[in-house]
Amino acid sequence: MSLSPTLSTLIALWGVVTIYIVGSRRLRTQYSLPPGPKPLPLIGNLFDIPLKNEATTYNAWAKKYGDLVYATVMGHRLLFVNSSHIANELFEKRFSNYSDRNKLPMINDLMGWDWSFGHMPYGERWRKHRKMFERQFRPVEAQTFWPLQKKEAHTLLRNILDSQEDLIEHLRHNSAAVIMNVIYGIEISPKADRYIEIAEKALEGMAKAAAPGAFLVDVFPWLKYVPRWAPGAGFQKKAANWKKYVLEMRDAPFVAVRKALVAGTASPCFVTHLMSDLDNTDDAQEQVEVIRGCAGLAYAAGAESTVSSLSSFFLAMVLYPAAQAKAQAELDSVIGSGRLPDYNDRQSLPYINAIVKEVLRWNPVAPLGLPHMVTKDDSYDGYFIPAGTTIIGNTWTILHDERNYIQPMEFLPERFLNPDGNTENQEILDPATAAFGYGRRICPGRFMADATLWISIACILTVFDIRPGKDENGDPVAVKADFESGMICHPKSFSYAISPRSEAAKAIIKETAILS
Repeated sequence: MSLSPTLSTLIALWGVVTIYIVGSRRLRTQYSLPPGPKPLPLIGNLFDIPLKNEATTYNAWAKKYGDLVYATVMGHRLLFVNSSHIANELFEKRFSNYSDRNKLPMINDLMGWDWSFGHMPYGERWRKHRKMFERQFRPVEAQTFWPLQKKEAHTLLRNILDSQEDLIEHLRHNSAAVIMNVIYGIEISPKADRYIEIAEKALEGMAKAAAPGAFLVDVFPWLKYVPRWAPGAGFQKKAANWKKYVLEMRDAPFVAVRKALVAGTASPCFVTHLMSDLDNTDDAQEQVEVIRGCAGLAYAAGAESTVSSLSSFFLAMVLYPAAQAKAQAELDSVIGSGRLPDYNDRQSLPYINAIVKEVLRWNPVAPLGLPHMVTKDDSYDGYFIPAGTTIIGNTWTILHDERNYIQPMEFLPERFLNPDGNTENQEILDPATAAFGYGRRICPGRFMADATLWISIACILTVFDIRPGKDENGDPVAVKADFESGMICHPKSFSYAISPRSEAAKAIIKETAILS
C-alpha cells in the first residue's frame, strides 16, 4: 500500500518535530543552566537589572559567576558572555544560531525602526540589506572616503581653534559632516543643521527605549495594541513622537538626493552610486527601499559612536599626559612641524595606531552592544542555552579582562606594541574584535569609523596640547574617568584646556582653510 504525498509529508514533519523535542529535552536534562543571580518567583531578576552603571554591575556579575551568566526578567531569558574566547565560539563559529535579534515592540513596531537592518531578524531580508551596505564599506572601498575624512578633520581643527569651549558640538558636527557627505553627498550647515537635529532626537528616543526594562511593552508585546488614549498608554505617545523623527531621519536626506539626481546636481555618494546600479526589473522599488534603509542606518549607527570615541580620546589625553607626550614625540619625528599627518603616514606612526586601539578598549562605545538571540536550543561547556535566549556580548568586561590586558582600567597605548615600540604586539587581543560587535552582526562601517578616528587623533595631537582646565585660582581642576550610562557611552562633562602647541601649529591650522 502506498501513502499519499500529503500523508508522507505529515509523517516526515512529525518525525522531525519529534526528533527536535526529544533532542531538546535531552539537552535540558543533560546540561544545567549557566550560573547567575538567584531569581525571584515570576519576576525573576527584575530588581537585579541595573538602570544605570550597567557596565559596573555586569562586570561584578562576571567576577562572581564566571564567563557565562544567566538571568531572567519576567520570563525573558538573558545570557551574558564575558570572555572573548566564548564570544568567538558562539557568535563566530556558531553564527547561524547566534545571529538573530530579539523582537522589540517598542523600538521596531511602535517607534518605526523596523526598516533598520541592525534590528532585523536574521534572514533573507537582513542579508539583502547587509550585502548592499557592506559592498560599499569594505577596506578598499572605504579608502575612497579618505580625502573627505581628512578635509573634515582639518575643519575640526579650525573649529577647536576658534572656540574650544564648544568641543562636543564640534565633534558632533565633524561626525555628521563625514557621514552625511559620504552617504548623501550633502554638505551640512555649520550651525543648527536640520538633519543633525532630526537625527539626534531620533537617536535620543532609541537610547531611552533600548534601556533594559524601560518599557513594559517589550515584556508584554500585546500592550502595543493598547490605544494611545487609554490610561497607562503614555508609552504610545512617546513612541509616536519619536517615530516622527525616526522616519524623517530616514526619509528627508534620501528624498533630497533623489531630487538632486533628477535635477542633475547630485554629488557622488553612497546613494547615487547604488541608485545608478539599479536593475530595471520588477523589484526595482524593493531595491530603492533597501538603499533608503541602508543609508538611514549609516547615520544612526555612525554619528554618536564617533562622538563617543573622540570624547573619550580627549578625556584620556587630559588624564594621561605621558601618553600624549609620547604621541607628540612620534609625530614630531615622523611628520615634523611643517605639515599635518596624512593616511600615507599611518604605517610610520605605531603609537598613534596604538592610541586609537586603546580609545576603543578603554571606553567602548557600546558597552553591551546590541543583543543577539539564540535561534535553537544549544549547549556550551556543560551549560544548556535555551532557544529564544537574549545573548549579550559583555563588551566592557571583555575589554577590561585582566586575562587579556594588564592594568585594564588604565589608558596604556603601549600595551599594543612590542618592547621596541615600533611594531604591533600580535599577542594582545585587538579591541576591534569586540568593540564593533560580534559575528555576522559586526559593524559593517568599522573601517570607515577607524579611519575617521585615526586622522582626527593624529591631526589633533600634531597641533594641539590638551590639558586639565583651571579653576578661578589658576589651579588645575581635578578630572576623573567618569562615564554616562546607556546604549552609547559618553564621558561625563570634564574640565579641559586646548591650546596650539606653537605659533607654527596655529598657522598650519589656519592654512587648512585655504587648502580646502
